[in-house]
Amino acid sequence: MTIEKITKINDGLTAFLTLIALHFLWLSVTLLGGIFLGIGPASYAMMKYYDRWLRLHERPPLIKSFFYYSKERFRQSVLISWLFLIIAAIVITNIFAPFPWFIQVANVLFLIAFLFLFMHVYTVMAATNFVTVFEILRGSALLGLGYLHYSIISWSILIVGYLVLGSYFLIGLILMGSSLVGGVFALAGKKILQDIHPIETDQVVSKTASTTEQTVASKGDEVII
Repeated sequence: MTIEKITKINDGLTAFLTLIALHFLWLSVTLLGGIFLGIGPASYAMMKYYDRWLRLHERPPLIKSFFYYSKERFRQSVLISWLFLIIAAIVITNIFAPFPWFIQVANVLFLIAFLFLFMHVYTVMAATNFVTVFEILRGSALLGLGYLHYSIISWSILIVGYLVLGSYFLIGLILMGSSLVGGVFALAGKKILQDIHPIETDQVVSKTASTTEQTVASKGDEVII
């Protein structure tokens, strides 16, 4: 066995263990925040780590970085998660309510568009220097709806992947359920950002990330809409 093969095997095992660790870190932060105060910061922390790992080709210390990122933009990540949960709850309730069929169909179509709109919201927070909630949502809509083919492919992979894992490898869902979702979204977001800035993406992202951290630090934890 050559050194290259050994290196590839090591990289694969490291990636596998990282996915497991990210999933349990996401669960830990979500539960520590009582779900409603934890799910947003946990999701942002996961996507921030994926952005550093997949797009910036950096590997910061996993546990320390995850908990740091979960506190980095706490109020914004919580506010966005509440907005998502409230709208999703209303739409899903309307789908199963005894309304005429055309209203239920309209709600299903709205739910699909809504999921596409929100799927990159934490990627945008992690990868850009957008500060306000409105800018973040607008950027997420651009990525999710403006590059619709990537959104359709991503959700198709997730649905098929979850069905296969649930049927033949349930332990995979238990060990990597949330990190698989984050990984698919992160890869799609990376591809879209490379399409938008094909030359600059791998050269300037470190500057963008540091700019975001400096901007957020200078504004403290204030939420600007």
